[in-house]
Amino acid sequence: MPKQKSQNLSRPTASAIYPPAHQTRASNHLACSLGLAAGLLLPVVSATAVAAGKMETIIVTASRTPLALSDTASAVSIFSAAEIQQRNASSIAELLREIPGFALSQQGSKGAVTQLRVRGAEANQVLVLIDGIEVNDVAQGSEFNFAHLLTSQIQRIEVIRGPQSALWGSDALAGVINVQTLADTPGQPAGQAQANMEIGSFNSWAYGTSLLTAGENYQLGLGLSDYSTDGTNISRQGGEADGYANTSVNLHGRYTTAADLQLGFSYRYTGATTAYDDIDYVVTGLPVDADFRTESRQAYSRVFARYGLFDDLLHQTLSLARADTDNVNLAGQITPDSSRGLRDKITLQTDLTMGAQTVTVLLEHEREDYGQRGTATFFGDPNKDLASRTNALAAEYRLNADSVDLSLSARQENNSEFDNAMSWRTTAAWHSGRHTTWFASLGKAVKNPTFTERFGFFDTFLGNPDLQPEQSRGWELGVRQQLLQADLDLSASWFHSTLQNEINGFVYAADIGAFTAANSNDVSRRQGLELEAHWTVSNNLALRGSYTYLDAIEVASNGSDKDEVRRPRHTLSLNGNYAWDRSQLNMTLLYTGRQSDDFFPPFPPYQARVNLDAYTLLHVAASHKLSDQLQLSLGLDNLLAENYEEVYGFQAPGRSARLGLRYAF
Repeated sequence: MPKQKSQNLSRPTASAIYPPAHQTRASNHLACSLGLAAGLLLPVVSATAVAAGKMETIIVTASRTPLALSDTASAVSIFSAAEIQQRNASSIAELLREIPGFALSQQGSKGAVTQLRVRGAEANQVLVLIDGIEVNDVAQGSEFNFAHLLTSQIQRIEVIRGPQSALWGSDALAGVINVQTLADTPGQPAGQAQANMEIGSFNSWAYGTSLLTAGENYQLGLGLSDYSTDGTNISRQGGEADGYANTSVNLHGRYTTAADLQLGFSYRYTGATTAYDDIDYVVTGLPVDADFRTESRQAYSRVFARYGLFDDLLHQTLSLARADTDNVNLAGQITPDSSRGLRDKITLQTDLTMGAQTVTVLLEHEREDYGQRGTATFFGDPNKDLASRTNALAAEYRLNADSVDLSLSARQENNSEFDNAMSWRTTAAWHSGRHTTWFASLGKAVKNPTFTERFGFFDTFLGNPDLQPEQSRGWELGVRQQLLQADLDLSASWFHSTLQNEINGFVYAADIGAFTAANSNDVSRRQGLELEAHWTVSNNLALRGSYTYLDAIEVASNGSDKDEVRRPRHTLSLNGNYAWDRSQLNMTLLYTGRQSDDFFPPFPPYQARVNLDAYTLLHVAASHKLSDQLQLSLGLDNLLAENYEEVYGFQAPGRSARLGLRYAF
């Protein structure tokens, strides 16, 4: 299977013959660090008025320090708290389908493994941050499973596309997704609380509550949520539903002293149980009903301190972050298969601002621990404990002049398992008049092999400890344009990247009689066009749309070019929100074009390329305020009742409805 990196540990039985095509990759690297503290400590959605009378949007991910959107030389997409609530989506994955360049693959019903590919890259080549913490799972091939990230307590989602490894480390080869749960109420006392309940199809229930208190120099928030559903049947045969349950706790706070010292912390815990099916290894090679389940636990924590000197010309930020994950698979075996990942990171960042110039230097130390437990077989022994360490030195120079914005960043990494590596990136933005910005970027990124690819064991898969890091070079050209008195925002970008030493995780090794991972000698290519538009038609009506053309090519065994799997060539999203009096109506139309996948039948040829049909999804959300405190909501998903698959053989849910109440006090 092309680049079938490591098998997904959350479904080990199915993965060996039917791997989830996620081409898992490295996880040994830095990514989060909290010089981003500046972004989490300052208002994220602007406070700077522009000449047009609108509020400037501040980006905290395109640089190591906060940056105005108009000065950003990268393709950027943002979901505000209001937009998240308008769509009434239950998971972040549903929202990310609207982002240009994004392709999601969910293995069936709610809670099933959900992978995200950005601009044709692999699922573990995009970095995911939650409140400044890198949450790519060390134990799951260094990718983040979006199935467990629900929208409750989420205040903002910020997406930066393109190679960002020079700023954020190896997991950011194709982009960064920054999820923030901290609501900003700077400089003013506030206190609020709310509770919500929702009931829906497939016997789904959701409950949640959140509390927020803030004063002149502090803020403290707590969020609790619980979700459960009987789910739907993901296999083409049988009728057993595959259920899901998720409980999440989110706690965060910050405090600013009179001496320009800012202190903060965040903690997030998620416990989830996902039912899944087996694979018919004898007759069909497809999913078949089974009483299997995965129990997942994720705990993310972080503390930071930030101090300003010389009238805020110099800032220093010290942060410590931890991501701790456990995944236990219960599939009838005597010893449950389990994996655990632990990432500890300490970051010291120094920012010096001199007029229009900013220089940032950061030091990072990261330790990753990987543990796997299971039953030893003829093919191998999964029981192992491994660790790696990475030290990094990175720097960024930024010039924000009147008509030109320039940046240059570089990162040197010393990893205990691989040779030293350098990533770099340079960007430029040119403002042609008040409402037009041309931008370009060029960079190199390195992605280290993951523990799973090097040492993992799943049925007939054995890791390869001799794997070498992957290397990517990419560039981007784009333009942002404001029209109609800045009520219409348009953006377009063309991108191109090449990947060397790509890791193929489904290579048969005759000497060991099993499948393994290996570096490819060929170069894969990803290029495409992204279009995005936001139009505030009136005080009542807002429209948003995006289109992506993607050409993601790899070299087949016969030397010819072929499309990468689970990467549709065409995707389109359209969203409209209409508000009147105390009501809102929101509609989202999503088109995903035809794409390919790999199928592993139990008889020759053992691996076959298959097609997944195009599909169109229509989601409708409506809300009405019964009073100033009480709001009624309705969600209708897959209203066209599309019968589709995002992973071959795994049926997606059909039409569903949800009814909810939210009370604020």
